[in-house]
Amino acid sequence: MLGGDVNNVTLDATGCNIGVYYNGSIPGNVTGANIFGANYFGVVVNGDVGAVSVNVTGSTIHDIGETPLTGQGDQHGNAIYYRALASGTASGIISGNTVMNYQKGGIIANGSVSVTIENNVVTGQGPVSWIAQNGIQLGYGAKATVTGNTSSANAYTGAGLVSSAGILVVGGPCFGVGLPYTVGLDITRNTVTNNDVGVWLFNADAAPACNAPTTKTNNTVKFNFISNGAVTNTTGDSATCGYQAGIADVGHKDQLVNNQISGFGYTPTVGADCTGPNPAFLRFVDADPSARAVSSNK
Repeated sequence: MLGGDVNNVTLDATGCNIGVYYNGSIPGNVTGANIFGANYFGVVVNGDVGAVSVNVTGSTIHDIGETPLTGQGDQHGNAIYYRALASGTASGIISGNTVMNYQKGGIIANGSVSVTIENNVVTGQGPVSWIAQNGIQLGYGAKATVTGNTSSANAYTGAGLVSSAGILVVGGPCFGVGLPYTVGLDITRNTVTNNDVGVWLFNADAAPACNAPTTKTNNTVKFNFISNGAVTNTTGDSATCGYQAGIADVGHKDQLVNNQISGFGYTPTVGADCTGPNPAFLRFVDADPSARAVSSNK
C-alpha cells in the first residue's frame, strides 16, 4: 500500500514485500492499524526520497517475514523501518505499538532519522538458531529518544559468532566506509528482558580493529530494567562460547546511570568465562566488547 492515512483497519499484506510505504511525496500516518503478512517490511518510512514525517501509533504489526518465519537466516523481515541513508530525512513518533513475530527486527531507524520511540511492546522469537534478531535498532546517525518500551526475547542460539540485542545502537566506519556514528541518544526507563544483550552500544572505528572511537558518542542509558534468566547464546564470543551482557558499550563518553541489571544470564561465571555446561562470556556490564560481531540491519 502506498502512503495515506492507515487508520483503524486490518491490512493483510501477504504476498507483498511491504505493508505500507511512505516517502516525501507519499505522506500519511498509521494509527490503530493491524498490519501483517509482508515478507520484507511492515511499515517503511523512506527519507531517501525527500523529507518525510510519519507517526506510527497504537498499532499491531506482526508476522513480518517469510512463511514460516525461519527464513533460512535471510536478513529481512522488519516490522517498522525508518531510513534516510541518502540525501533526505525521516522523522516521526513511534508510540504505543505492539510488534511481534518479525523475522529480523522490530523497530529500526537508520541514517538521517529523528524519532521518538516510546511505550512500544516489541517481542522477538528467541531463543532461536536461525537468525540473530534485534528488538529496537538505532543506526548510522539516527537521533532518538527511546523511553518506556518493553523489548524481549531477542536471543540467538546458532553459529556465526553473533548475539542478539534488545536495544541496539550501531554506527561508524567499522560497518562501512563513510557510515556515521550514532550519538547523543537517550535510552531511558525501558524494560529489556531475556535478550542476549540488553542494551548494546556499538560505535566503532574502521575495520578490522573496530575499536571504540576517539570521537565522543555521548549516548545515555539510564533507569532501565534489564534482566535475563538463562544462558542460551552459543557463539557470540567465539565459535564455542556465547556472549551475553546486560549492557555492552563500545563508545566514548557514553553514560550508564542507575540501570537495574539482574538474572543468571548476565551473572559472571564463577571461575572463568566460557566454562561450564553452557559456556559463555557473561557480564552485567561489558565496557568494550569491540571484538564481538553485531548483526545489525541497514
